[in-house]
Amino acid sequence: MNRLVQLVKRTFRQMRLKRLPVPEATPPVNITRIIRSPRSILIVPYNRMGTILLATRTFKAFRERYPETRITVAVHAAWSILIQNDSTIDDVLTFGDEVYNPLSPEFRAVGETLSNRGFDMAFFLSYQYDLGTAYLTRMSNASVRVSFQTDQPHQFFNVQLVPSEGTRYEGERYLDLLESVGIPGILRDYTMTISTAVREKARMKFLAGGTDSRTGSFVGFDLTSEIVGDPISRKQAESVVGALISELDATVILFFEPGKREIAAALKESFGKRVMPVEDRPVSTAAGLMSWCDFVVAHNTDLFQLSLALKVPVIGILGKNDMIQWSPGESERVVHLERSTLSWPSAAIITQAAKNLLRQKKSSEQRHVIPEPARLPKQKRESAE
Repeated sequence: MNRLVQLVKRTFRQMRLKRLPVPEATPPVNITRIIRSPRSILIVPYNRMGTILLATRTFKAFRERYPETRITVAVHAAWSILIQNDSTIDDVLTFGDEVYNPLSPEFRAVGETLSNRGFDMAFFLSYQYDLGTAYLTRMSNASVRVSFQTDQPHQFFNVQLVPSEGTRYEGERYLDLLESVGIPGILRDYTMTISTAVREKARMKFLAGGTDSRTGSFVGFDLTSEIVGDPISRKQAESVVGALISELDATVILFFEPGKREIAAALKESFGKRVMPVEDRPVSTAAGLMSWCDFVVAHNTDLFQLSLALKVPVIGILGKNDMIQWSPGESERVVHLERSTLSWPSAAIITQAAKNLLRQKKSSEQRHVIPEPARLPKQKRESAE
């Protein structure tokens, strides 16, 4: 019954949003001149943590093509910490939950703020279509507005790229979009870092009372809401968490959303101090705790991308297409386990993948250790001299 109610509400909202008040048509502009030398650029990523983190990989491409241009990124305030210290951009503008209601006065106020900035170019940097952020990009009234072509009824953009067919890595699609307006494709490495103060605050608040976070073993487990596929059941979660605890002698940090609070509480009751439920907001808390983890088991692409950005080893339990679309590929820090809408990998498979990942991590750390120069005994040094 609840699903039916949600469907009716969503259908009604979509019908209302078809009548969005769109600004007047953009006057004719010299697109070639603007692309050659824009004074200011606005970037609006899709409104999810994972896609914003992925979008940061393109910021270097913008900066290298336009070293003198002012580059502004607009994101939800909840995600601003992800990019606020990024040296390749100049400014971060934030909005709140009004982005979910494009008909509200608050939404129009954000649009006016963007419009008053006088952007020459605006990029809706997402292969997916999100009405709120796409509409904000249009409300900016930037002279040139760039996006992928969609089958949506709204025409918000005056430069649209027809996307190639098939499933591809999202980052590569972003490069297609940039190259369509002459920005050479560069995907930099993930560069998110968190301060020692944030790490220590998370440790003192959540970890100081139990296992010593400086010597103990912590594993992150994603208990947030699935974007695609059936949700993880309490039984599945209990099986995996129990195996991680027993096989690796680890404390499991459960990153959960409010909708999974009941499962998180049940796991806490079952495993006591070996399980630590922590809500995945604010992002600074999740990132701070994740930085103490030996690895993370993630099935939601948001926490998967956060792990990648923090350089924390991650086991991605994703659908086949999600692996292609959201992951840069397997490496020393990334292992993929496929799941379908009907089945999850067993606890034994996940723990074995974890052991392999930890071995790879240890081997990598040993390869990157710079050995100290050999020291000859004093007598031999003197004779050598």
